[in-house]
Amino acid sequence: MIWFPCVALFFLTSGCFSADPSPNDVSVEADRNIDIASQVIKITTAFEVTNKGKSPINSFIHVVSDDEEAHLAFITAQEGRGGNKLTVVKAATAAGVIKGYVPYRVELLKPISANSKASITLEYYLTQYLEPYPAKIEQAETQYMVYKGNAHVTSVYPLSKETTKVALPSGRLVSHTTVSPTKQEGGKITYGPYTDQKPFTLGPVRIHNENNSPFLVATEVLRHIEVSHWGNIAVEEQISLVHKGAQLKGPFSRLDFQLDRRGSRRPVVTQYKTLLPVTAKDIYYRDEIGNISTSAVKKLADAVEIMIQPRFPLFGGWRTNYVLGYNLPGYQYLYSSGSSFALKMRFMDHLFDNAVIENIKVRIILPEGSKNFKLVAPYAVKRHRDDLHFTYLDTTGRPVIVLEKQNLVDSHIQSFTLYYEFDKIQLCREPFLACAAFAFLFLIVIIFVRLDFTIVTDAAKESRMQAEGVVEQLNELHADRLRIYDHFYEIVQKYKNNKDASAFSANRKKNEVEMKKVTELFSNLQNGLKSSNPDIYEKLNEISKLHKSAEEQINSLCNQAERSAKTGGKADLNSAEKLYSSKMGEIKEKMDSVIYSI
Repeated sequence: MIWFPCVALFFLTSGCFSADPSPNDVSVEADRNIDIASQVIKITTAFEVTNKGKSPINSFIHVVSDDEEAHLAFITAQEGRGGNKLTVVKAATAAGVIKGYVPYRVELLKPISANSKASITLEYYLTQYLEPYPAKIEQAETQYMVYKGNAHVTSVYPLSKETTKVALPSGRLVSHTTVSPTKQEGGKITYGPYTDQKPFTLGPVRIHNENNSPFLVATEVLRHIEVSHWGNIAVEEQISLVHKGAQLKGPFSRLDFQLDRRGSRRPVVTQYKTLLPVTAKDIYYRDEIGNISTSAVKKLADAVEIMIQPRFPLFGGWRTNYVLGYNLPGYQYLYSSGSSFALKMRFMDHLFDNAVIENIKVRIILPEGSKNFKLVAPYAVKRHRDDLHFTYLDTTGRPVIVLEKQNLVDSHIQSFTLYYEFDKIQLCREPFLACAAFAFLFLIVIIFVRLDFTIVTDAAKESRMQAEGVVEQLNELHADRLRIYDHFYEIVQKYKNNKDASAFSANRKKNEVEMKKVTELFSNLQNGLKSSNPDIYEKLNEISKLHKSAEEQINSLCNQAERSAKTGGKADLNSAEKLYSSKMGEIKEKMDSVIYSI
């Protein structure tokens, strides 16, 4: 079995190349800067690493104490100063590490060969590490903080030379530990240089100084990112803040606060700046009461600045909650190729300078129908089980990607990329559902107004409704007969003037045919009401009798016109016309009164 020794040799060789160097084979020079001017402690250490061994070095181990590890928010490394970024990972174990320390492995891009040097700059941030002392102060008092650390750079390697500089905030320095040589000048304390220091050398220091910078901490941030493929991305953040500086002792006086002339040296937060993406629009800022009008928005070249002023000043221990929201154009953050999409956005926004976020939960709401999600995060985040979000016109719900992380600082303002698939034909689903909903509503209304929902049919009501329809038709037929009456009189007048007997005879016959047709229709409708509505039937009988009288008057006038044409007796025709007008006027008036009474 030849392959077994070969495989074993391969793994042994790989293990040799990936193993950490022996601490005795490495010599380090360190120049460390510690900034304690704000609530976020920034520690930057420039290492000059010398390989004194015979094998190349592929990684570098940096350790932090257990106390610092509990407050560590972010750690990064690079080649030299401003060089290529290096990968930093937390190691389970490492050569030379003792109890009480946590190792971090820096993976080098180029191995350090024997008797060669390399520069590495490592930077990390500690949050909520400073302690207020005294822990409680009155409104007019000043806030002081205590920093506890090590004058020596903690290292698993021997340090041939090291220096530590601590940058202080403006204000009074109450006390500081000296570890010779120590120099305090202006706003800086310098420890060292120290030479030939052994690994894990301790030189405890305690610095007690005035620090009135805002110790604002966002205890909880709930960030909603709602993506719409119609061109908009809505962002809303629900933020809970607490001032974690020295707590206010005793009552608060608004008068004393307004008369206080210390300005920025007061340990209180009255306002702060938040930076949003430069394309942010439709910005709103509100709390449980409603809109907070004291905020101000300013457009900058690379961002939108919001000056946020809470409803009340924030002293130590005081809290506030608010909601900040805005819209972004989708084309700047959403990329697509066919049915594949990629959303690239910040995991968090800039809340305020030197911000500390204890816990943030990000909910990314994607369009309904999205699937096959793949997240690429700039750092480790916890992904919860996917959720569903329902809003207007949703049927199956919109998928929600839920992410969470603790202990964040400004360096965490980096972009994640979320890949997913979405069939573009689904864009038509919501407009189609809206149209279908309106069409269904209109159909329901149409059906509703035409249905009879009465339990028992009212025979009398049905009869009246039927009679109303018949009476309406009878009114129209009655109006037609009145027009025919007028036509008879008109043809008599024409015959009187032109003496055209044939035309008169033809027109008379035509009108008689029309009259007969209308009268038959009138009689049929009238007979239909005989059994169901006898009262209306009797009234219509009166109209029929009056119609017969009208026919007699028409025949009398037409016959007189023919006789007068033969004999030339105009006087008789004129008297016949007067009589006709009088009689027909009475008949029409009686007819109308009967029709209106039905």
